[in-house]
Amino acid sequence: MDGAPGGRFRLPILLGSLLMIAAGFLTWWNAGGETVNGVRVPASSGIGLEGPGIVIYGAALAALVLLDIGYMRGRWGFLLDTPWVYLALGLVAAAALGYRAWELWSVGFLPLPQRSPGLAAAAVGAALVLYGAGRGLSAGAGSRR
Repeated sequence: MDGAPGGRFRLPILLGSLLMIAAGFLTWWNAGGETVNGVRVPASSGIGLEGPGIVIYGAALAALVLLDIGYMRGRWGFLLDTPWVYLALGLVAAAALGYRAWELWSVGFLPLPQRSPGLAAAAVGAALVLYGAGRGLSAGAGSRR
């Protein structure tokens, strides 16, 4: 993806951003659908493009835009195409994800991966972005010595 020393940190960021975007369209919560005292409770569900999920989606889109601009600029680089910016975007996405998980937990919903694949996919995506940024930071520190 990038021939520069330490440039391989962008691949996990790319994969994590794509996963966070896909997670926005998956189910994040399910409620109802079971029978209580012989009465069927209507099922309801929601996707990630509501509430804090929009922040996660926006952070993923911003990371993809920065990756694209950095790739188009080639060897001349781009001011915002640095591991620190991707770290900030990953932390924003992780904070929004944590808030959304707390929000769902506080209303009695335990976000399990089987019942909320979108939430799980967003968590893996945010972790990949943070991992990629960490690799970029450690590669940048090693190349300055």
